[in-house]
Amino acid sequence: VPIHIEELAKIAKVSKTTVSLVINGRARDYRISKSTEKRILKLARNHHFVPNTLARGMRLKKTQTLGLIVPYLNWHFSQIAQVLEKTARESGYQLLVAMTDDVLETEYALIQNLLARKVDGFIIATMMNHKQFHSNSILNQVPVVLIDRKLKGDNIGWVVSDDRKGTFEVVTHLCDQGVTDIHYLGGIKTISTSVDRLKGFKEALKVHGLLDDNSKIQETGYGIRDGYEMARKLFKENTKFPQAIFTSALTLLEGLLQYFKEHNPDALKKTQIASYDDHPMLDYVPGPIQSVRQNAGEIARKSFGIIHGVLEDGKPMDQILIPPQVIIR
Repeated sequence: VPIHIEELAKIAKVSKTTVSLVINGRARDYRISKSTEKRILKLARNHHFVPNTLARGMRLKKTQTLGLIVPYLNWHFSQIAQVLEKTARESGYQLLVAMTDDVLETEYALIQNLLARKVDGFIIATMMNHKQFHSNSILNQVPVVLIDRKLKGDNIGWVVSDDRKGTFEVVTHLCDQGVTDIHYLGGIKTISTSVDRLKGFKEALKVHGLLDDNSKIQETGYGIRDGYEMARKLFKENTKFPQAIFTSALTLLEGLLQYFKEHNPDALKKTQIASYDDHPMLDYVPGPIQSVRQNAGEIARKSFGIIHGVLEDGKPMDQILIPPQVIIR
């Protein structure tokens, strides 16, 4: 049978305040010894103590819930969600996850819906531009940290991968292999992710003395179907196989591979493939396929760290660039 905080304090032979500080992760802030902290936490587990988060929320005017809004629960975002949920739970927060399918109106509706549920803050991979974000008065009610896609402004918190650098490095690898004909399949033109990845692509071409040929660049969207349709357009307009194709997201790579399976089963033997984002299954795909692996765990932990600092300690927003890793197969 779970016990109350007063009973736990009596068993631990400390004050109710000390138990509360330990349970809420504030032991170090108030210089409570590690031995006391461990003893209280062990007793709490042994006696099935359950913190009254509802009462705490009413007292502090908080619900201990956060809203995570992402376009899709693909491999990258599901990894972020998994680590973020665990990190939040360990700090006494519950994570509510919602998806927009990269539709701005859906994002607006989800923000309103989650605010109605009294979330304490948001972590969002947004479709909004700078003007839309700042004109959205709803977002002034709670702190917001952006992931994957950043916006300009010193007062906006974000944690994103260094998309320009990751793309530059993997395209540089292709160029170093003697590739001179590279096609680019990209996502939504207006978001920072797309801007930075295309910038890295063009910079790599320039460094290697290759022409920046816009006819080899397509940007439609980040859906699997977008990748499929861009692949179809590429092979419809080109009579010969390109030396290499770069897809700016794993979903676009999936669409490209689907097109290959249906129309050009031997394509991977004729053209080199590189993609932003990574997946363990790429180790088993014949090709090979080079990729850029984002540190989803670090993105999750850093974004929670920012919003937790704002909510619990009144810390300012931060902006963090996470270096990705190029995977050469």
